Amino acid sequence: MTEITTTLNDFLVDTKSTAALIVNGKGKLITSLNIDYGDSIAAMSAAILSMSEKFLADLEKGVLKQLYLKTSDGVVVGNKISGSNFIVAFSKEGSNLALLMRSLEEVSSELSKNSLLK
Repeated sequence: MTEITTTLNDFLVDTKSTAALIVNGKGKLITSLNIDYGDSIAAMSAAILSMSEKFLADLEKGVLKQLYLKTSDGVVVGNKISGSNFIVAFSKEGSNLALLMRSLEEVSSELSKNSLLK
């Protein structure tokens, strides 16, 4: 788990994101950084991701890879790691959205190699 947490921390530093978590498809928190009530946020994130996947499947629009939410205080971006595992990042910086989205895809690819997240 230390390797996953280190990778997540490096991602936060590199992208200047404020917080992040990794959640499995059943809403179980795998790990989080800088998040209060991580278990609750993981469960809510899994519900949003599951509904989004079903939405896309019903519309026959492909498989969900990345989800972007814009809020009045910043952005939330989720990216599929592998199987049903997702990483969700929170950032107050919407101006670096392209960097955040690309970096999230890269860290997801890196995390997918970890045996705990396959």
